[in-house]
Amino acid sequence: MEGDGNEIARLLELSRAYKASKCLNLAGKLRVFSICDASPSGLTCSELSSALGLCQDTGFRGVADFLDLLVSLHTLERTGEGPNAKYAVHPRNRKFLVEGSDEYMGGILALNNDRSSVLFNHLEDALRNGQVSASSVPEISHTFSQEGDEAGGAGHFALGMLGASLGNFKALAQKFDFSRFSSVADIGGSTGCACVALCAHHPHLTATTCDLPAVRSVATAYIERHGMQGRVKVMDMDFFKDGFPKTDVIIMGMILHDWGLDRKKFLLKQAFDALPPGGAVICVDNLIDDERRKATLSLAMSLNMLIEFGRENSFDYTFKEFCSWTQDMGFKGTAILPLIGSTAAAIAYK
Repeated sequence: MEGDGNEIARLLELSRAYKASKCLNLAGKLRVFSICDASPSGLTCSELSSALGLCQDTGFRGVADFLDLLVSLHTLERTGEGPNAKYAVHPRNRKFLVEGSDEYMGGILALNNDRSSVLFNHLEDALRNGQVSASSVPEISHTFSQEGDEAGGAGHFALGMLGASLGNFKALAQKFDFSRFSSVADIGGSTGCACVALCAHHPHLTATTCDLPAVRSVATAYIERHGMQGRVKVMDMDFFKDGFPKTDVIIMGMILHDWGLDRKKFLLKQAFDALPPGGAVICVDNLIDDERRKATLSLAMSLNMLIEFGRENSFDYTFKEFCSWTQDMGFKGTAILPLIGSTAAAIAYK
């Protein structure tokens, strides 16, 4: 019976996991952590409620429950008990949750709150019909075409994705041997964070971040903020219409999984044609394990792509599939490099 109880508890925890993730994502959107951090001594529940514009009715417990849930997730810490207790950002997560840090992840939390979690309400529709009806989910192409970093614009989306991407690109810079390469191009480079991370770690590299004109201003600002404008340039590019720049290494970070099989192969062929002999294409994605039994987060991301780009029949992929595609088009060797969590770099050499 004890074994049954453990399994019941496990299934209930899985079924209810969205509640905790919703609280974390909403906290990112509301800037709970940045507001807490602005006070050296921390803030009480009442002070935070006032600063966040939340309910302050006498006897209302909702905000305290919300904050204490964040304490249980080790994103906040609390000193004391009752109405005089003070909340502060947990030290181990401060650099990820407080604005101003180069590793700030609040943007992806807000994006998950406002878009990704909402998308999954349409999973049944996607599974029954092969795609989500156009009226149910805003077209992602509309986001990509709108300039500016306000909500709904390409810049806002790019800054949100920065929190999900930067750690992986820093890991790639440390783990992959770039010593025999001199130039890199990041296709769909968004903020330019991959190029900045690689050039910061490898002083001999120069790089080009390539993306739609709508994110040029965001990329330029990011590159200048890190003092890399002399080594990282920005190129306006529609990667389905424009040829890839000639370079030693081509990176596609969370790009290949956006598309169906035909477009995946098209992008890999574009990379093959642009690379010199010995060059490499590096695709950073949430790779699914070859047996398709363990990679829960990667499979969930694949379903996310199905909903987001439904008519495209998008999916995340296994390394085995990547090897098959690249070998068929002439790449001579492949390798896989684990990065952070379920993310890995699938690499093919020309």
